[in-house]
Amino acid sequence: MANIYCFPFSFLQLFKLATSCSVVLCCRVAPLQKAGIVDLIKSRTDDLTLAIGDGANDVSMIQMADVGVGICGQEGRQAVMASDFAMAQFQFLKRLLLVHGHWNYQRIGYLVLYNFYRNAVFVLMLFWYILCTAFSTTSALTEWSSVLYSVIYTSIPTIIVGVLDKDLNHSTLLQYPKLYGTGHRHEAYNLQLFWITMIDTLWQSLALFYIPVLIYKDSTIDIWSMGSLWTISVVILVNVHLAMDINQWVVVSHVAVWGSIIITYGCVVILDSIPAFPNYGTIHHLAISPTYWMTIFLIIIVALLPRFSCKAFYQVFCPSDIQIAREAETMRKQHDNLQSKCPVSK
Repeated sequence: MANIYCFPFSFLQLFKLATSCSVVLCCRVAPLQKAGIVDLIKSRTDDLTLAIGDGANDVSMIQMADVGVGICGQEGRQAVMASDFAMAQFQFLKRLLLVHGHWNYQRIGYLVLYNFYRNAVFVLMLFWYILCTAFSTTSALTEWSSVLYSVIYTSIPTIIVGVLDKDLNHSTLLQYPKLYGTGHRHEAYNLQLFWITMIDTLWQSLALFYIPVLIYKDSTIDIWSMGSLWTISVVILVNVHLAMDINQWVVVSHVAVWGSIIITYGCVVILDSIPAFPNYGTIHHLAISPTYWMTIFLIIIVALLPRFSCKAFYQVFCPSDIQIAREAETMRKQHDNLQSKCPVSK
């Protein structure tokens, strides 16, 4: 190993030799050499590196890796203090990677796409309005509606799903370790999924903007009333969109998703009850009309129909490994419930 640092060309030879092997063992390696090996893989490949150590001589390696895991053992807590994750024994690494690593990847991958969608559909809705008004300075939404959209109306469900949602049970992930490969294949987030999400966002924003415009084309509704309708519609749309993708419903998820819609209505009613605001009294006149509720219902159906159709098609005809494992998990639960209700007679 000393010659590697003396002759720079040996780095390439070491890299080619290491990548051509299934397993590589480095014996009697100094702390800086451990970090150098990790840096060699990071700089020459696109792979994520994981370093695990239990002593002070592993600190450099742990800090150099993308993910560092420290083991709290007899050699002290130096590795734990420098790591991203800490555990008591090496045997817990299996659960950390196969279970929590899988959940974390699925949550982050989905939340990145969802946050792009959540903000883009709102901005595109305003963009279509600017086109229709010939780039004038008029506004259909109040400043409060624009601020509260990201702060209150849609933030809580995003946080709850990002923390609690689970696509598979921990026992299933431990039973089938190959499910961890979904992260290696970038199935939760990739460039193709990003552009598909953006195309879907474009369609939903068009439905969100033009359906109310066409329905109220011959009416005497003012622009502030239309803005109030758009605000309510976009909040309901993004929350129903999120509800379609939730894998595991719990009480907190129901409260966050449907409670967010209720909070939005409450905030809109309060803001529309202030005489100083230009949208004063708009929601009170709109809510008593059946056309208002039919418009929101039509927006949700038209906007989410392509997404629902594609989602159903892929789950039936092109299921992923995750979907197959979820169906097997559901059938196992149904079988267990059936056996508990119908005990075997002796």
